[in-house]
Amino acid sequence: MARISLMFWCGLGAALGALGCGSDEPVEPPGTKPPEPPVTVDAGPGGEEAACAPLGGTVVVSQEDGITPSLLWANGSYLIAWQTRTGGTEEVRVARIGTDGSVSPAHVVATLVGSHALPTLQATSSGPMVTWEDTGPSGLVIQAHALGADGTPTGQPLQLGTSDASEARPATAPMAGGIAVAWMETPGARLGLVSGGGMSSTTALPGARFPALASRGNELAVAWSTGAELSVARTTGMPGGSVTGTVVRTGAGEARLPSVAIDASGASLVAWEDTREGSERIYLTRVSPSGAKEGEVRVEDAEGSANWPAVAVMGERAAVAYYQFQEGPSSIFLSVFGPGLARDGGTLRVSGKNARFPAVAFTGSELGVAWAEKDAGIRMRRVACD
Repeated sequence: MARISLMFWCGLGAALGALGCGSDEPVEPPGTKPPEPPVTVDAGPGGEEAACAPLGGTVVVSQEDGITPSLLWANGSYLIAWQTRTGGTEEVRVARIGTDGSVSPAHVVATLVGSHALPTLQATSSGPMVTWEDTGPSGLVIQAHALGADGTPTGQPLQLGTSDASEARPATAPMAGGIAVAWMETPGARLGLVSGGGMSSTTALPGARFPALASRGNELAVAWSTGAELSVARTTGMPGGSVTGTVVRTGAGEARLPSVAIDASGASLVAWEDTREGSERIYLTRVSPSGAKEGEVRVEDAEGSANWPAVAVMGERAAVAYYQFQEGPSSIFLSVFGPGLARDGGTLRVSGKNARFPAVAFTGSELGVAWAEKDAGIRMRRVACD
């Protein structure tokens, strides 16, 4: 069965080719496809229906080969950023998606020197911002660009930092007076605050891999892996020195690719990819504002390698999107959990086959779920949850 290994992070484009997932859907112009029937998966002996259902059809954002989308709800519409591959050129693009499924023309934010960007969208006090990585003269460069309401790049790009790692994987979260940014370097990761015209301060995260950030007001949640251990830390404002987290996972296998959010009660919800059983699974934990772990649950309720979790909070509920290989090519799935990590209904299959790299955003009334399909571009779907 196909898996994401550490080699994947050394060359995203090469790994995608090796995984060999071709699309079984025809290429279509940007717009809305006819509605596709939701598929529910039995979450237990009760055979529950899914807590969520699609609103309309799948939105075709781009018909060109693309990977690793990021999704943001801002100014009454969705913004989506992704890396596209056109005629041998790698670019970071951003487009606006209306709630009616309309897609604005995409804006090219950057033409890449390297082969992977991992773009991330974030709202700031001055408007949306996209962050990505690229190859520089002596390693990786973490860059950012301010955006207009429709995704138009404004001003000049800003260099946030550099990394000597094979992948920087920048993560962002808005803070009072700036934006928190974390990225991988050798032999750990770094957390910094961007304010005004550049980086104002940084803190080392020794040994950390795959850093993830979330904020609520001026509260910052930081999650990271050190291999077998997964840690979560909370700070008010940016930390002035070292960061000490609560270890929420240890033991056999590894924790990878955490995704973190802060719910209405102030608790941190962390989903991650876990290899304790050999094949990749997705787990979710809840950590109180004081740092106490409050349970853990396996997210997917069917067999098959599961990868790339993306978590969003809906009040005190958590929605986790991921891709999974269920007896064939991968699809995007969505699971919802209540305050006590109790499963809320069955699992919704959001996409067709050959879909990977989900991103999720909550508007206050609905979820947006975006993903990439091999050779079929970038797709997005609106989802309503009871």
